Amino acid sequence: MVQQSRLPPPVVGEGAYVVLGGTANRLWERGCFGRPVRDGVRLTVAEVLNAHRLRGLPLPDDGWLAAMLQTHPDLLFETEVLDALRFPGEKVVLAENLGAANAVLLDARSYALRWSRDDQPKESEPAAEIRWFRASDAIDWAALADWTHNVEVGGRIPELLIVDDEHGVVTYRCAHHAPEGDLVDPFRELENEARRTLAHAWADAPETAGGHWMDLRRGDWPVAGIGIDLADGIWVSEIESRIVSRIVNPTMPGPEGGDAVLFEILCDLLVRGLAIRPGFKFGTRWRVYAGHVGADHAPWLVVPPVEAPTDWGEACLSARLAAGVNKHWLCALPPLTTGGWRYLALERPPSDARWTNPVRH
Repeated sequence: MVQQSRLPPPVVGEGAYVVLGGTANRLWERGCFGRPVRDGVRLTVAEVLNAHRLRGLPLPDDGWLAAMLQTHPDLLFETEVLDALRFPGEKVVLAENLGAANAVLLDARSYALRWSRDDQPKESEPAAEIRWFRASDAIDWAALADWTHNVEVGGRIPELLIVDDEHGVVTYRCAHHAPEGDLVDPFRELENEARRTLAHAWADAPETAGGHWMDLRRGDWPVAGIGIDLADGIWVSEIESRIVSRIVNPTMPGPEGGDAVLFEILCDLLVRGLAIRPGFKFGTRWRVYAGHVGADHAPWLVVPPVEAPTDWGEACLSARLAAGVNKHWLCALPPLTTGGWRYLALERPPSDARWTNPVRH
């Protein structure tokens, strides 16, 4: 609800809008609107509309909004983001105003910094670094992972606000995960007897539609991370068959083309001591367990980069589905110069940090 105020209307000054008078300084003191200047506070176009909605700031004139939309087509969406952050009392300083807070961005792609409502920007570190997108915006997962890394290493939360075509706002957080399990790494840690058992079973394994079947009981099956019990034996999919072949013969080449990526990710997950099963029922490629399947639920849902959502509407749907079944949704990303595959999570924040616009449209 708009608060009644005695704020004077903003005037054009210093290339932006300036609210003059001592009362205007409260815009900065209470919500970090704009940037303090002599005798007032300097606001961006979006902050003028944001202050109008939340603090009762008069608009410059009756035709101002229509005129601004001609040169600022994202104005209504950006203002929804500011409304969502500032309505509960969070302090938000836009990237261009950070000099007033004695703070800097950890990544130049960030839109703003956020402080908790009880903190003062000049006296404490920001809690989060903010980016915002429309639901229809395309996603560059590699760039998003890079931004997330830069923000996380600085001790801040990589926070995303997504605005849909109803102008509703939803909050997500990015985080790098390093899933680990307690199963044996089948490429390096299988005992010789287990490796011989696997080699004999694989040599006699008939090919089936979509995979291979091996005449082994679960108790004798040495690769706990893959394979399912089927018809008194173990069945492995085509990609898993390539993994079994590699375990039996380390010089065996892996698959080529699109299957090569799936093969590499599955190998990385197995090396991490994890168990992998299809994620079809959860709308993803794999569900991943930290131990034996059935001992506990699968904490992670993993998707390869080629199958990752292409826009934020799709990504939010995947993350919400994962959160609804108490799992982390992870996008697998290729290794950098060293190390294994990387896993980027898109997560719903705690209930007290889910910023959303105060007015439904």
